[in-house]
Amino acid sequence: MIERRVLTLSLAFLIYACGRTGTPMTQSYGSIDELLNTLEDTGAKTVTTDLEAPIFDVDSRTITLNGEVSEIYEFDSVDARESGVIYLQSLLEDAWTNTENELASARIWSHDRLIVVYFGRDGGTILLLSGLLGDPIQKPGLANDEPYPPAVPAAIQALAEANDEDPSFVKVLTYTFVEWRDGCLEYPHPKELCTQALTPGWRIVLQLREREVEVHSDEMGGEIRWR
Repeated sequence: MIERRVLTLSLAFLIYACGRTGTPMTQSYGSIDELLNTLEDTGAKTVTTDLEAPIFDVDSRTITLNGEVSEIYEFDSVDARESGVIYLQSLLEDAWTNTENELASARIWSHDRLIVVYFGRDGGTILLLSGLLGDPIQKPGLANDEPYPPAVPAAIQALAEANDEDPSFVKVLTYTFVEWRDGCLEYPHPKELCTQALTPGWRIVLQLREREVEVHSDEMGGEIRWR
């Protein structure tokens, strides 16, 4: 099992690297079976079942890929798949603002006649799928989002990782520039000696599911603390 995992990750990095160095991917996966065959060739462990509640009325499968659930949809043509992407984007507009919706944390790829929805968070598997299918669909409105100071995305990432959550589950409530009274950002660790100097930074209030967290950071987000 460990050997298969190492093989999967090795091929994932190789495929992804080739797709990001200016060499276009020549392989096209126009059917579910073609994609599954390629995944199996990389050493990925797949278990295929019928999809009970599909998003689209097309040929579809549920895939357990390296222990995580994926859904694969096969359309009759690229144009039909494009229409499917438009419909899916409308669903995602709601999903990415509703953390109770399982689509909120899913990665989604659109390739040839296929749409792949991956509900897991395994980095190697995400890398593998990106290498085979290209970049995943971005969240709606990303380009129009308010540009946060660097400390805010750093706080989001730190809080998500500490709680083993996807960053998409973290919502920014407020962020305010402050000058902390010490080098510990007023959140010292037990027995920590703090420099007694004003330290510029940010008070950031985040919401993770039903929990609100006040995060203290330095100016650039290199130091992130909460209680």
